[in-house]
Amino acid sequence: QLPQLKEACHALEVPTKKHQLQNARRPTLEWILPSAVVQQERELLKAVQDHPFDSVYIEGVNVVSSSGRNAAKVEFHLRPQAFVKQLLQAKQYPADVSTAHPKHIVVEYSSPNIAKPFHVGHLRSTIIGNVLANLHQHLGYRTTRLNYLGDWGTQFGLLALGVQLNNVTDQQMQTAPIETLYASYVAANKAAEESPEIAQRARDLFASLEAGTDENMAEQWQKYRKYTIEDLSKVYQRLGVHFDSYEWESQYSQKQIQQVLDRLRNAGLLQRELDGREVVVVDGRRIPVIKSDGSTLYLARDIAALLERLSRLQFTRHLYVVDNGQADHFNALFKTASALDERLNLEQLQHVKFGRIHGMSTRQGKAIFLKDVLDEARDIMREKRNLSATTRENQSLDDEQVCDILGVSAVLVNVLKQRRQRDHEFSWQQALQVNGDTGIKLQYTHCRLQSLLNNFKEVQLEDVTPDWEHYVHEPTDALDLLYELARLDQSLWQSKQQLEACVLVNYLFGLCNATSRALKRLPVKLESCRHKQSQRLLLFHAAKRTLQQGMQILGLRPLDQM
Repeated sequence: QLPQLKEACHALEVPTKKHQLQNARRPTLEWILPSAVVQQERELLKAVQDHPFDSVYIEGVNVVSSSGRNAAKVEFHLRPQAFVKQLLQAKQYPADVSTAHPKHIVVEYSSPNIAKPFHVGHLRSTIIGNVLANLHQHLGYRTTRLNYLGDWGTQFGLLALGVQLNNVTDQQMQTAPIETLYASYVAANKAAEESPEIAQRARDLFASLEAGTDENMAEQWQKYRKYTIEDLSKVYQRLGVHFDSYEWESQYSQKQIQQVLDRLRNAGLLQRELDGREVVVVDGRRIPVIKSDGSTLYLARDIAALLERLSRLQFTRHLYVVDNGQADHFNALFKTASALDERLNLEQLQHVKFGRIHGMSTRQGKAIFLKDVLDEARDIMREKRNLSATTRENQSLDDEQVCDILGVSAVLVNVLKQRRQRDHEFSWQQALQVNGDTGIKLQYTHCRLQSLLNNFKEVQLEDVTPDWEHYVHEPTDALDLLYELARLDQSLWQSKQQLEACVLVNYLFGLCNATSRALKRLPVKLESCRHKQSQRLLLFHAAKRTLQQGMQILGLRPLDQM
């Protein structure tokens, strides 16, 4: 009955090692009362104390009132055998679909411009957005992934003009579409800077596209968009990224959004300036929505897109994963749209901000297109593997693909392990280390665990019952790893709550460290006792499963061999 307790199960935490020792290392989960509900502490603690919990899992409940700086908390003492069975049993049962989340989350991320190679500037939006969508989906939310591509505005008149100026043939366009379009845009941009007539021609070309009077131009446009998606898809595939829908800024061109503009005027939100522009006033700032020549600006199209998505998708929450520099734009968008449409409130809309990546270039310091950076990462991994004394010839491995997956893992994890709002200095040396906290370490640990399990394929782990008493009498590394595995759920929830991929990344580093220590102290091959051997295998099987799950949520493809 108390709404404050609604999501308390997600906020349960495995205590630190110090607190575990106080409980004789028996399994315990803690719920620390959030500061938002401090006023109702007594009522909440009493409600928890009086609640009948499932005695199959819970041995006892201990309520600790707040004292001084320490917040109130509830300790759930778990039945050890039920705890270890839940964590380690090899046969996993699918989650009950009937408990799926009623909330619908829309995540807009990546959103590059058409007809340009994928720039590293879009990398952070793409991979942070992908992790956030994966997290929500994993936690049972209905999730829609949107890629909203820039394909509108005067710069696209320049693009069309560049194709004419460069006399681009169909053959050139089919062979290397994005490179050809980008070269055309660069040529036209340069020409327009030197000649006002050429700049005007570009504006005229875009005007005819916007007005829908040039059929040939509209047909070319569709082709440019098709080429762009085909090119982007190759990069997205390497990054482990996908979308439910590709949407376009041009869907909200002036003709399509006239109704929204009329609604803004009728609501008194659009005000006309002396120079003919129309603006909205947000926090005392006058922000243009319509230019003096009557054409729409980006904000107008974004307002229309948001309202159209609300009607079509009926989302509970909409996340926009876009860099820090757009904070004012999203403030204007959210306040104007929610003032216009009573179905919207500001809590539903969030700008997920992030800082810039500096220094992400190839070793030659070349242009910053993501494909070049990923190719470089793959090439460096190939060099490292060729130099490594432990790399064995393996005919069953596609060497090129393994190097590509390792290179991508290194780049992704190096970016995702940072707090998103910080600017980040990219370093090849740090990204590609095997021993540090890197994507290579995650892949290496996963391969190590897979190799161990492959050596004991004859052991039917599904027939092995996890045994708490066994782990209690093992070296402490066994319980350390057990409790680390139990922390997965809290790290996924905290990662989602904070919209920070680094929470999950750091959890996976901790899991790898605990696994590495356990592999040293709990040998399987040299163990003569069958019971010990099978219990250790169960533990490492669960570690591999948990690591794999976390890596996949980050968008990585876990390797079985490297």
